[in-house]
Amino acid sequence: MSILQELWYGNINPSEDKEVYDEEKELIKLMARHQECLTSKLKDKELDVLKKYVECVDEYTSFIECQAFEIGFKLAVRLLTE
Repeated sequence: MSILQELWYGNINPSEDKEVYDEEKELIKLMARHQECLTSKLKDKELDVLKKYVECVDEYTSFIECQAFEIGFKLAVRLLTE
C-alpha cells in the first residue's frame, strides 16, 4: 500500500510522532492546574459553562490543527513539484 493510501485509511497518524518539549509540558501542567482550581471553585451551572467552553476550545484546536496539516501538505507537494 502506498503512503497516501496508508494515510487515507488512517494507518498513519502524523501527530503520533510529535515530540513534546519541556515548554509544552509545563504549559499543559499549568493549564491543568488552572482548570482544577476553577473546577473546585465553580458551582454546577458555572461548571457546565466551563466544560462547554473547554469542549469548544478543543474542537477549535482540532480544526486549526487540520488546517495546518492541509497547508503543510499542500506546501510540501508544491515544493516537490518544483
